[in-house]
Amino acid sequence: MVKIKKENKTDRLLKENLRELTSYIEDFWDFIPTPIILVNPLNIILSISKSFERLSGYTAYEAVGENLTKIIPDKNLVENLRKEITKEEEILNQEALFLVKGGKGITVNLSAKKRRDEKGDFIGYFLTIVDISEIKTLQENLEKKVEEKTGELQKRVEELEKFHKLTVGRELKMIELKEEIKKLKEELKKVV
Repeated sequence: MVKIKKENKTDRLLKENLRELTSYIEDFWDFIPTPIILVNPLNIILSISKSFERLSGYTAYEAVGENLTKIIPDKNLVENLRKEITKEEEILNQEALFLVKGGKGITVNLSAKKRRDEKGDFIGYFLTIVDISEIKTLQENLEKKVEEKTGELQKRVEELEKFHKLTVGRELKMIELKEEIKKLKEELKKVV
């Protein structure tokens, strides 16, 4: 005969607290507006936030279990990120190309935070993804405008330099002519 252990009040309270904590973490994970993924030491995606789903277009079913290179195609960058996070506690603002579902690439900033188990061993990392593609586009447009304006200003400077040479040249010629007239007047006075 198998004896069924009766659950005591403390066990029930612990289970209830654990359920509440789990629910809290899930709600918080779904709420966070920054796309976040949980990655293991082999760069396999273990979990994704709702914000990640919205940014990438991938569902948890499509992303979890995949290698990070599915969304960050630069294998060297992914490997360097993994190596660096094993040495550092966090990595901030690493620019990368990010592939959304369908293959379109957008520019993002990646930041990573190391995860450790209760013994302190490295067990993976959180990776946040911030879409900076609009900022990059604005920056590129601004750089083009600055380049265009610089070209226009350079043309104006060249025009002013030509005008300056022309007016200074005319002024010097006028002075030269006045001197010549003065000399001729003096010679004329001597002759007359």
